[in-house]
Amino acid sequence: MATYKKGDVILEMYKVVDLIGIGAFGEVYKVEVLKGRYYRQLMALKVAKDPALLLYLWKEAQTHILFNHPHILKMQSYLYKKDRGELFLLYELMDVGNLKHYINTFGVLSEDQALKIIFQVGKGLEFLHSRGYIHGDVKPENIFGKKVMKSILWKLGDFSLLKTRGYSGIIDVKGTIGYIAPEVFRNEIHRSSDIFSLGCVLYFMLVGKSPFEAQNESQKLKNNKEVIYTMPEFLSDRTKRLLSKMLERNYEHRFKTARELIDYMLGERLI
Repeated sequence: MATYKKGDVILEMYKVVDLIGIGAFGEVYKVEVLKGRYYRQLMALKVAKDPALLLYLWKEAQTHILFNHPHILKMQSYLYKKDRGELFLLYELMDVGNLKHYINTFGVLSEDQALKIIFQVGKGLEFLHSRGYIHGDVKPENIFGKKVMKSILWKLGDFSLLKTRGYSGIIDVKGTIGYIAPEVFRNEIHRSSDIFSLGCVLYFMLVGKSPFEAQNESQKLKNNKEVIYTMPEFLSDRTKRLLSKMLERNYEHRFKTARELIDYMLGERLI
């Protein structure tokens, strides 16, 4: 159950317009800013209060606030209220919602549509990879759309599992089953791990489900770990080749970075 309802004013600054969603990392509200720099603008406010998860979100906020790229969800500000045990994160409002909701609402996409989204999100990943970061949780729920003229601009968000290149610690939260690179299950993570996850997103956009979907969770986990999936026959050869490269089981044989993926897509005239 949501903490706040429509019409409530949070921190004497944000009027709740609607509830966008509730997830493991907190509640997200559509709010109207009542004063200050963003006066009368509509934005998204994430409210988190689970002590076990605040560390992830605090880490996300300190890093995310520094990111500035057309295909990275923009964080405007953050505030931790120690007396209330709540962390508030203010983001630009993505009026289309996330990619999972979009596909579930409008159905699977054509190859050209899906490839354009992969290219846009790939540009956001390129920004991260070039600065030594690994997203660590690329999935449809973490890709957000915003209406711009007659088109949709897609951006990568949710940096709570962000890692730095060369990370060698314990990966206690590995991501979402169905979108996890196989090496992550072995406690390894590389920039190419993001490429694998993005390949799973491409599959989802074209088929409407994760490549490792199964009748039960244990089989889905096994399929993901061992990269067992069926290549859709209806796809063109060029898209099959791209998907195969992105979902390569051996991370050394994948695109190593988003830059390599983008160069390949341009070279093959996929975009």
